Amino acid sequence: MHDLVNDFRQKTLGLPPVHVRQAVRMLIDEQVPYTYCWSPSLVPAPHDWPQHINVSGYFFLNTNTDQYKPPDDLAAFLNLDNDDRNQENLSPPIYIGFGSITGNDSNRLLKVILDALAKTGYRALLSGFDKHNDQLPDNILKIGDVPHDWLFQHGKNFEEY
Repeated sequence: MHDLVNDFRQKTLGLPPVHVRQAVRMLIDEQVPYTYCWSPSLVPAPHDWPQHINVSGYFFLNTNTDQYKPPDDLAAFLNLDNDDRNQENLSPPIYIGFGSITGNDSNRLLKVILDALAKTGYRALLSGFDKHNDQLPDNILKIGDVPHDWLFQHGKNFEEY
């Protein structure tokens, strides 16, 4: 996310980039309001959080999943054509999603993901991880905006836990 912000700061506003720590400090000092989009019934906001931080509940997009056509690479990765030749030696994929939050050390986080997949032999769909598009092995497919209600309808193709 900070890459997008810094790109906007530099190219549009003519401002210098900010480091992640500097940006976090600015958010705190200026009391910039923001919202966490999870259910407060599951994880209530801590009582010591300031007033400018809100837990709102989930957001749902109104999508027409009946009309959604997945990109060819996603359809092939999920084996939607049920091609038995593609199924040989392929584990069902797992979904690893981050939304817009990946922490401040995406290189370390990616290494953890790659190590875990190498140890387990699983394949994965990686969502919300904006870096390393060119460095991913064949057992990981980086996906962009895919309607989750469509994606998870294809649960027969996902590993169950």
